[in-house]
Amino acid sequence: MDIDKFSAHGEVHAHFQAEQNILHIDLVGPFNLEFMQKYERVVGAQRKNIDTPCWGSLVNVHGLALAPMEATNAGQEIVSKAVALGLIATAVVLHEPEGVAMQKKFWSRVYESSTLAFEYFDDTAQATLWLSEKVLACLQAHNVNQFNNARR
Repeated sequence: MDIDKFSAHGEVHAHFQAEQNILHIDLVGPFNLEFMQKYERVVGAQRKNIDTPCWGSLVNVHGLALAPMEATNAGQEIVSKAVALGLIATAVVLHEPEGVAMQKKFWSRVYESSTLAFEYFDDTAQATLWLSEKVLACLQAHNVNQFNNARR
């Protein structure tokens, strides 16, 4: 075992909901660089199964979502890859009331380096509605008619 390598701090779970073209990502922080590698394995496996030109991600964050700069840089690379695969918007729901301003600063650093539309929400239902509207508009712009459940 490599004694210089740290274990991943943080948890990640993901599943793609094809009916709404939304990738649901549940995170528990704080994070480190090794977590970002774990994130890419878990979320990347889900992204491989997405077959649509437009999709969104709903990120539910539990715990204190902070990370060192190396992990932030890795997050920026991950977002760039996802945008290249059709990610058009991300809704972030911060469930931890402590340090919200610091958490938003971290997530903004990750997302502002890309062209990705992103927004913060207090509620998962509001976040889902916002994402559904963004995805529907993109699909309509691409003349894709398979997005039937956008306005549940």
